[in-house]
Amino acid sequence: MANPRFSVGDKVTVRDQTTMFHTRTQKYTRGRTGVVVEHRPEWVIPEDEAWDRMETGRKEPFYVVRFKQTELWPGYTGQPVDTLESEFSERWLTPAQ
Repeated sequence: MANPRFSVGDKVTVRDQTTMFHTRTQKYTRGRTGVVVEHRPEWVIPEDEAWDRMETGRKEPFYVVRFKQTELWPGYTGQPVDTLESEFSERWLTPAQ
């Protein structure tokens, strides 16, 4: 099992990259910065899971990241404290600048 790169409370930025294949990384989170709120166990990354590579696929830690909705969508009209949480494999995250 790999050692997790990020800890709860770390600020991370989702990689802003395109992919030709399946990914669970939502486009609206790419390039955005949030805070790690939960660490999940290592699992097969979605790009390999989609090809039914459960036994041979690449495994990585996963993280739940919380974003302020005002930072995800320009012109957001909800409350400033509204948040959204999503799960990412480690390869999609970088330390925030």
